[in-house]
Amino acid sequence: MFRLFLIVFVMLLTSACPAQQSSSRPNLLVVVADDLGYADIGLHGGCEVPTPHLDALGNSGVRCSAGYVTAPYCSPSRAGFLTGKSQTRFGHEFNPHEGPEAILGLPLNQRTLADVLQAAGYATSLIGKWHLGPDAAHHPMSRGFSEYFGFLSGAHNFRLQPEAKPVFGRAYSSNSLLRNREPVQVPGFTTDIFTDEAIRFVNRHPQQPWFVFLSYNAVHTPLEISAAVAERIPASVTDPQRRGYLALLLGLDDAVGRLMQEIRTQHPNTLVFFFSDNGGSGRKPFFAFNTAINQPLRGDKGQLWEGGIRVPYLVSWAGQLPAGTVYEAPVSTLDILPTACAVAGAELPDGVEGVNLLPHLQGHHTAVPHDRLYWRFGPQRAVRADRWKLVDARDFQQKTQTGWQLYELQSDPGETRNLADVQPQRVQELANAWEEWNTHNISPLWAGTPNEDPQQTAALRRNGTLAPD
Repeated sequence: MFRLFLIVFVMLLTSACPAQQSSSRPNLLVVVADDLGYADIGLHGGCEVPTPHLDALGNSGVRCSAGYVTAPYCSPSRAGFLTGKSQTRFGHEFNPHEGPEAILGLPLNQRTLADVLQAAGYATSLIGKWHLGPDAAHHPMSRGFSEYFGFLSGAHNFRLQPEAKPVFGRAYSSNSLLRNREPVQVPGFTTDIFTDEAIRFVNRHPQQPWFVFLSYNAVHTPLEISAAVAERIPASVTDPQRRGYLALLLGLDDAVGRLMQEIRTQHPNTLVFFFSDNGGSGRKPFFAFNTAINQPLRGDKGQLWEGGIRVPYLVSWAGQLPAGTVYEAPVSTLDILPTACAVAGAELPDGVEGVNLLPHLQGHHTAVPHDRLYWRFGPQRAVRADRWKLVDARDFQQKTQTGWQLYELQSDPGETRNLADVQPQRVQELANAWEEWNTHNISPLWAGTPNEDPQQTAALRRNGTLAPD
């Protein structure tokens, strides 16, 4: 009898092992804000409105003070994060505005983070903004996400009123959203709607590890004000656009707080990343101006100055990452995919350029994660090596390129003192490194807008699409 009991016990234990192994793997939550200013959250000195929940998220883990995205624009930045590769490697250099649908989006030969985690047994969901292709082949559910709820375009109304027509023109989506592949109408404010959806998804998978990419459209334009936060906007702020931006920021912070309360209590074994898809848009009249503040960083969305590519970047994992720490070495959103693969036991796709950040953030590796980070955005170029940055940025007011300029970012994060003339050897070394890196890139698969690429501007003026200067 005892032998029979032992056999049955071993069989039950063996059959339970896969579920136990699966549940021991952490969940992955990636929360992305849209056009968030570097200096607008409390952790970075923002004080116009409090952001206690974003601050608490940063204080619960590691704040990466030199966290970078791969592009200063929405869609290419997301393409880099989801593949772990510089998007210039596969031609996704600009936002997919116009062109044949067969190529207008994240190239189909690229595997996404959702692809690899789904193959490793994770439940996967994208909630919110996609902006990586509008047709069926590029749809999130064709790119590794088992569920989708959101909008496919680059921007959307916040206040959804199914009975009303969209009020922001064809640049914005209609008042409906997509659930999987079907349009649905859900009244409310998108920041709240997307948070509700994320909480429902994670609670439907208590035994299966999950990956949620929660892609808010806050704080991108249109700068709509939710009634839930209207009374919390300081009366001292009189600019209506800034008031709208702060309202979206308050709503975003509330949403992160509500979501993280659920994660802490119900899903503590969750690795959380938070970042903005690019720098804030604080410059009129370009790039969905939203009054964001990037100071002390120079520049804005659309530029390879620090203000366009250095973003709020927070990483938290209860019991696994030291709380309340600041990591100062440069890190990239390229690193999210390999970090996730390492903790999930997932296969790392070919060509990934990011690294597993955990040994660095935990203090096990003292070497920096990256010897160099590189960028190309149309004619703009940049490379960061340790504390040095070589950059050729775009001056949109003067409609010119700056040419190579050299900055020492540790003492000059605002890129105010160009040291190129006094350090020509360093300029040449970094320029040569950038040129060698660039030999592995390909041409853009579609044209950029005039502000992204001045050669495209000239061509549009020649053919009469744009009026002369």
